[in-house]
Amino acid sequence: MSVDDYLDLLNYAKAINDGQWQTDIIESLKNLNTESEEPQVQEESVIELWSQFDSVNILIMKLFEKLRKNEESDEVLHWKEQLLELKLERSILSKKILNRYIRIR
Repeated sequence: MSVDDYLDLLNYAKAINDGQWQTDIIESLKNLNTESEEPQVQEESVIELWSQFDSVNILIMKLFEKLRKNEESDEVLHWKEQLLELKLERSILSKKILNRYIRIR
């Protein structure tokens, strides 16, 4: 039912002086608002997670490029450690994204 339908019912409940029905309709309207706002919040959080995921991927690609171009550098070990940390972070982000998609649908 739409908000308009609920408001029509609420007006009718007021017209026949049915207080309990008015309370039930008002409660239904509150739940309807909460349910309609929730997907928007989840969608925004998914967008933010994807943005973080993309940023981590860019950093991973840059590190791979550094490793490929500077195989003899003294920093190779440090870059490899950073790479492992970023891969772990990407894995965590992908699990969060998957959880958000499951909740949205």
